This record gives sequence, structure tokens and C-alpha cells, in this order.
Amino acid sequence: MKNKDFKILLINCNTMMDVLLPVGLSLISACLKEKEFQVKLFDTTFYKTASETGDDARVKTLQVRKTNREEFGLVYKNTDLFEDLKKMVEEYEPNIIGLSCIECTYELGIKMLKSIRKYYSAQTIVGGIFATFAPAEIIAEDCVDMVCVGEGEYALVELCTKIIQQQDITTVQNLWIKKDSRIFKNGIRRPVSLEDLPFQDWSIFEPRRFYKPMGGKISMTGTFEMNRGCPYSCRFCSDYGLNKLYASNGGYYREKSIKRLIDEMKEKKEKYNLKFAYLVAESFLTTKRERIIEFIEQYKEVNIPFWIEARPESINEENIKLLESSGCEGISLGIESGNLNLRRNLLGRNMSDEAILKAFKILEKSNLRVSANNIIGFPTETRDQIFETIELNRQINVPGVMVSLYNPYKGTALREYCDAEGLTRKDTFAGDYRSETVLDMPQLSREELLGLQRTFPLYVRFPKSEWPKIKKCEEKGQEAERLFKELSAIYTKKFL
Repeated sequence: MKNKDFKILLINCNTMMDVLLPVGLSLISACLKEKEFQVKLFDTTFYKTASETGDDARVKTLQVRKTNREEFGLVYKNTDLFEDLKKMVEEYEPNIIGLSCIECTYELGIKMLKSIRKYYSAQTIVGGIFATFAPAEIIAEDCVDMVCVGEGEYALVELCTKIIQQQDITTVQNLWIKKDSRIFKNGIRRPVSLEDLPFQDWSIFEPRRFYKPMGGKISMTGTFEMNRGCPYSCRFCSDYGLNKLYASNGGYYREKSIKRLIDEMKEKKEKYNLKFAYLVAESFLTTKRERIIEFIEQYKEVNIPFWIEARPESINEENIKLLESSGCEGISLGIESGNLNLRRNLLGRNMSDEAILKAFKILEKSNLRVSANNIIGFPTETRDQIFETIELNRQINVPGVMVSLYNPYKGTALREYCDAEGLTRKDTFAGDYRSETVLDMPQLSREELLGLQRTFPLYVRFPKSEWPKIKKCEEKGQEAERLFKELSAIYTKKFL
């Protein structure tokens, strides 16, 4: 068999209607095609696999404006996911099937692999951030033959090459492989060079995957990897685990050269008529000043609005002026918690309230669309501490008040803490941070947290004289719903 005859089916087990293009799968497909392998994608994005989308959850909790998805063809498929998957497998006849999933979609992904195993016998491999930190649980599944731990681009290319050449596959680095009643647990290869990777392959996705709601608008959006990983190791973030995993291999964090980034953006903008760019850099401004200036200068060749994430410590007037001059439209900053001790000791976010307030004060004077990211429901967190977060948000004038629910994701230090404290069971799968939490703590129940999440923006924006009324909205029942609907209409008109 030649490479061009070898077929890989990738399954993107995605959260429903989350259309932002995944860099990981795009690069894996590009690497495989570079070696002339065939690649096809089965994508769950447009199947109704949940009760509501993440964007719908954020609309309901007053974090974003409602957008008209249907106008851009972002509608559900009216066919059965499992029947469509079976049809694709039987028609395409893949040699290997690769499942990419995150923790909150893992159960659906495994259900898909189990369904395939009933009628088709190709080898299966599971990858993604959850697989990296839960290989033992995943390899134990009868429908899984291999698990990718860490980066998958070159591991998958090597695996497919060895299968074709009928070589031993049990030594492929980054892979756990089940063979002859044994599990071969291979070590981690050195991190890939972002310079050596090909440009992403977006041809595997439906055209409507490019229509991304951002800031109340829907635009043709491309996702671009500027950095990989994060130099920080916040205890609630999976970068903690990745930095730990790659510690003996030179670390996980890398930066792509600005020239390479701009070349890809220019190519993709022209090919796909992009109108917006989403830059994957978990702390965009945490880098050398020369690199930021180089990006700003060269970005004139791309010249479409873009969105970034940053940390409060990296905000200064000079950086913001540079961003404004470049076409940056939006920026998100993480507050996470308004309680200093919790932020420093539990979350590993060593920043003062003063630094946070100073950053938002600078941004208030800019023309950027600014949002503040908050998380509630951390282990040990109390209602009073959540109100400290609310109070800190009240001191900043920011259009976007975002509030997520803490979930103990595998690979994070806080998941280890939750396991040790008995807050999670071994078989607990963390949920979607936009709409659910798996923790039900003695000091704060799940229902209380859901009530606080939906009223959080109201507490931040409305005068304190309205707080007794807002508190009633945290409850369940017809009166609470009527009152919440009334206050939501006022909030939406005035602040969204």
C-alpha cells in the first residue's frame, strides 16, 4: 500500500454549534496530507447533542447579545448522527479512525467509537487535551486501541507510516498502544517546531464552520496559532499539566515567528475571504516588546479585525496604543476571582487588585471592545467570596461581563485538589464551563452556583438598591422567572 491509498477518518466530537475552527485537527490533517495520506472528517458540530449551545447559555446569563445563527446557515442537521457516521465509515472504508474530544464531549465520543466497532474493525486512536491527561481510563475502553498523550501531529504521521510499511508500531512516542493483551506506554517526544508545521488544512470542514459569532456579530473567522501553551501555570488551567508533562523536554511553551504567522493569515484570508481573526495566544502581550511591535507592523498586510486574550499585568498604555493602531477589535482579560487570597493561593494567579483595576482603567480609555473573564464555584469558595468578585467587577467599566462555572478538568492542579478532598469521583467528567458544573459543595450547591451565574451581570451593573430583587432571581419558580425576564430586558437594552 502507498501513502495515497491509506485513509484516515478524523472524528471531531465537538460541543454543539461551537464553530470556531480547531487548530489541532487542522494541523494534523495538514501534516497527514503533506505525506500524501487521505483524510476525511466527521464533525458533530451541527448535530443536536445537547439541550442548549454554549452561546445560548451565555445569552441566557446576560453575557453576550443574541445573534441570528440561522441567517448564516448555522442550523442543526435533521439526520441521525450515528446513522450518518455509519454511512461515512462504510463508504470511505478508513484504515484508521482518530477521535478528538474534550472532557465534556468524551462520553459521546466513546459512544461513537463503540457504535463503529459493531460493524467495522479499523484501529482507533483517541487524542486531545483530555486524552493527554486520562490515557489509562481511555485505553481501558474496548473500542480504543491507542491513545495520544501530548502533541499528535508527528505521532500520527509516524503511526500511519509504520502501519503502511508493516513495521512495529508499539514504539511510537506520544502513544499508548494496546497490543497482544499488553499496553505499551511510550514517552513524550520533543515539542514540535511551530516553524516546521505546514499551514492548517481547513478544507476538511464545512464552509459554514467559518461563521463565528463574536461580540454580537457573525463574521467569517479564521483561527490562528500564534503561541502554543502558556508561560504561566494557573492551577485551574490545563497548561499546568502540559508544562509539567513537557518539563524534561524543554518545556511546552513556544512562539511562532511573526513572519510565519502573517504568511499563513494572508494565505487564509485570501482563500477563504476572512473578515475576522481569532488569535490563539493565551496571553498575547506576555512576550518581548520587539515581538509585539513586529506583529503590529506586519499585520498591516492582513488588515482584518482580530481578538486576543491577555493578562492584567501585561496591560500598559503603550501596548494598548499599538493594538489600537493594528486593527485589534477585542480583548479579554481574566479576573477569575475578586478574593486576593483565593486568587493567589488556590488559583496561582499572583496579581493584586490594584494591578487588575489599573489594567481595566487603561482599557476604558481605548476603543477596544473589552470583556472581563470571571469564574465562580472554585473549591472552598463561599458566597461572600463570589460577591468580592462582583464588587471588583463593579469597580471597572467594561462592556462584557463574562462569568463561567468552575469545572475540575483533568490535568489541572485543582482537579488533583478536588480528587484529594473527595469533591470528585474517579469517574467524574467535568462539564461545559459555560453552563454546568460537576461540583456540589457543602458551602455552595450546584443550584446556588447556577443562580449566581445568571444574576452575576445584574449584580455588577445594577445599583445595590436592586440587589434584594436580583437575589429573588437566583431562585426557581414562576415569580423568579418573571422577575429575571423583567430585569434581563432592562439589562440587555442598557448594557448589551
